[in-house]
Amino acid sequence: MELFIAGGRIEANLDVGCLDFQRVVLNIGPVSYIHANYVSTPVSPKRFICTQAPLAKTCAEFWYMVVQENSDAIIMLCNFVEQGSKKSADYVPLTPDTSPKTFEGVTVTLKKQEQFQFPIQTKVNVVVSSLEVKVPNSPVHKCSHYHWRDWPDRGVPETDLAPVYLLTKIQSTTTPIIIHCSAGIGRTGSIVLIQHALELLNSQQPLGEIRGLLLALRKQRNNSIQTEHQYLYIHQVLLLYLKKMKYLDETAVPYLEKFTTDYVAATRGF
Repeated sequence: MELFIAGGRIEANLDVGCLDFQRVVLNIGPVSYIHANYVSTPVSPKRFICTQAPLAKTCAEFWYMVVQENSDAIIMLCNFVEQGSKKSADYVPLTPDTSPKTFEGVTVTLKKQEQFQFPIQTKVNVVVSSLEVKVPNSPVHKCSHYHWRDWPDRGVPETDLAPVYLLTKIQSTTTPIIIHCSAGIGRTGSIVLIQHALELLNSQQPLGEIRGLLLALRKQRNNSIQTEHQYLYIHQVLLLYLKKMKYLDETAVPYLEKFTTDYVAATRGF
C-alpha cells in the first residue's frame, strides 16, 4: 500500500487502504494513482473496478479511468449526501437541465435520464443517466450511470431480486464495470459478491461457501463487506434467486423461510 500511504491527501477514508495488487494505474491524465482495484469474477479477470466515491479533487482522475478502461457502466451505491455528511463529490450532472460538469479539462454531459424499470415490485430506486465524457486527446466516450439512491450506509436495503435484475441489465458488457459507494468496500463489495455467485450458478459451477468468495474478494479490494448485515443480505438475495430458478429442493424451502424470518428480524431498522 505504498502509494496509498503516499497519497493520503486524495483518500476519502484513510482507514481503507488501496492494495497495490490489482490496483488501477492511470495511463492517461496528469497523475497515475487512483484509489481503485480491478476485481475478478468467473467471467473476466477485470469484471469490476471497485473504487471510492470521487472527491472534489479526484473527479478528473475518475473520468480518466472511465475513458481509459472504456467502461460502459458505472454503478453508484451511495448518495451525494447521507445523514448530513458529504459522501461523494458532484461528479455527474444531477438533472437533465444541469449544465455539463467540467474538471481540469474533462467535460461530462448528461444526455438522458430515466428511472430504471424493474420487472418486479420493489422499493429500490435506481436512476439511469446516459452520459458523454470528453477528456483531452480522446474521442467522446459514452456510458451509462446507474445510481441506486436508497441503500443506507453500512446497512442493507429491503431484500428482493432488485440487484439481480440490475446486474442482468449490464451483464453483457465486456469492459470493466466501475462500481462505488462511499469508501468502495461495503455496499460495493456486496454487489460484486452477488455477481460473482450468480456467474458461478449460471455456468453450473459449484458455489461453495460465500465465506471463501469473500476472502478472495478481500485480497483484491481491501476490507470488502463492512458489516454482518451486508454479509447476510448477500445470502438472502442468493437464496431468493435459487428459489426463483427452482435450484432449491422442496425440502430446503422451510429452511429458507426460517432464514428469511431471522434475517428480517436481524436487519429491521435499516
